[in-house]
Amino acid sequence: MKIKLPVTLYQRILSILSFLLLAGQILCLILRWNHLPDEIPTHFGLSGQADAYGSKGSVILLPVISILIYLLMLFVEKFPELWNVPGHVTPENIGWIYGNVKSMLVSEKFGVCFIFFYINYCTVFCRDIGAWFLPVSMLYLAGTMVFFLRRAVHFK
Repeated sequence: MKIKLPVTLYQRILSILSFLLLAGQILCLILRWNHLPDEIPTHFGLSGQADAYGSKGSVILLPVISILIYLLMLFVEKFPELWNVPGHVTPENIGWIYGNVKSMLVSEKFGVCFIFFYINYCTVFCRDIGAWFLPVSMLYLAGTMVFFLRRAVHFK
């Protein structure tokens, strides 16, 4: 069964922002390429400080991974009939349940795009990401899932 979901304003805004973060990551890399040192940070520890370094060519891996994750999430978002949704689905609530899950996916896509954009930015400008980055990122991703899944399970 093919499920057609309308796109809400929230979903549209986050989708546009996600794409802009992805494009910004690529643009930032292109504009800074000639200014990159030969050795750049390739890993950040829990403290948010760079603890491994590699050649400037290794920075290309970040946008490639970002694009692949973005495309995968976009694909999953486009085929709701493949989703295993929480809660009891009835003909009356099918639109809301699937719309809620789509909002969760769009929110997660935005979070992942922001995370990769920020890591790319810090790598390209050879800056530490900060000790706050990992806990805030994990809190956003986990919190988003908990919020939308709880909302679906408790939907009346």
